[in-house]
Amino acid sequence: MNNVLKLTKHECKDLLRNPSIIILVMLPIFMSKVIITVMDQSGLNFMLLSTWILFAQVMVGIMITGPGLIEERESKTFDALLISPLSRGQIIAAKGLTVLILSLLSQTIVFLLNDGLSWAFWPSLLYMILGGIVFVEMGIIIGLLVNSSKNGSAVSSAVMIIFFLGVTVYEALPKWTYPFFVVWPSIEISQNLNSILKGDGLLLIESLLLPLWIAGLSLWIARIGED
Repeated sequence: MNNVLKLTKHECKDLLRNPSIIILVMLPIFMSKVIITVMDQSGLNFMLLSTWILFAQVMVGIMITGPGLIEERESKTFDALLISPLSRGQIIAAKGLTVLILSLLSQTIVFLLNDGLSWAFWPSLLYMILGGIVFVEMGIIIGLLVNSSKNGSAVSSAVMIIFFLGVTVYEALPKWTYPFFVVWPSIEISQNLNSILKGDGLLLIESLLLPLWIAGLSLWIARIGED
């Protein structure tokens, strides 16, 4: 465990020295403040706070983890870590934990900047963590399966857009499609955050599905590690 934390600390320092990583962490913060302010002034109820928290999750979790892992595999720095006392699983866990920390930082600033430290922050934090884990795991899977940086960036962008846009458009679709979309983790997260911010509490089904996503993605990552 100490070795994992040491690697996580080292990874955090390396990522924070990279300007492109800083941009990915800051972009949801900047966009959320600008667009929510414009929407409020226009009297529109679109692109809610929950949407921007989700945007921080998918942007940081997928776009940092996926291309980052692929780049390390191409440069052989990932292979170099395999000769350390850490196992392959511990190395992946440390890299995932590093990105999760950055994801939570971005999400937290998005929340506090737009809503302040309200009572809703603490239950929302649970879904920030769960959502952060889900999309970091997706990024890890992309990073382990895709073989080139060029393809990795394209796949990561596509996955990010699919999960983000699904939240913004699914309510405009026919109601018979809702059962298909409710299983999407991005919709489960945004619906719970919306419910919390409105003061309506947690949504049971959507909450129970998120740990299943985490467990399923974890098993997939473990299976890839065995190949």
